[in-house]
Amino acid sequence: MASSNHPDTLGYNSEIGKRVYSMKRSGVPVRAIFAEIQSYQNAPKSMRDFYKYYRLDMERAVALTAETIGGSVVDQAIHGDPEAPNTWKAREFYLRTQADWSPKTIEETREIGTDDEEEESAVNALLKALGKDVEDE
Repeated sequence: MASSNHPDTLGYNSEIGKRVYSMKRSGVPVRAIFAEIQSYQNAPKSMRDFYKYYRLDMERAVALTAETIGGSVVDQAIHGDPEAPNTWKAREFYLRTQADWSPKTIEETREIGTDDEEEESAVNALLKALGKDVEDE
C-alpha cells in the first residue's frame, strides 16, 4: 500500500495513494483512476504529476496482483488434477511465458520406394550430378 516514506512526499497524499493502489489492484485503467481521484483535495491535475506521485502505488498493485494470479497458475500447474484440462492449460501457459517454450508440430512427408528403386534413384542422382546422361525407362 502507500508508503509513509514515499520519495515525493510533498505532493503525495496517502489517502489518494491508498485509493490508487486499490483501484489498480482491481484492474482499473490508469485514466479512469486519474479521473476518479479528481474529487480528492490536492489531487494531481496532470497525468505527469499523477505518475510522479502515485506510480509506485500502481507498480506495487500490479506486482502483487501478478504474484497472486501467477501463484495460482503455478499451483494449478504443479498440484492440479493431471486429468483436468485447466491443469494442462496452466502448465502450457507457464511454460510458454516462463520457459520460452513453444509447441511446434513438424511433419515430414517422404515417398519411400523399394530398396531397389531408392538405390537406382540415388545412382541416377549421382550420375546426373556428374553430368552423365541418365536414361529414363
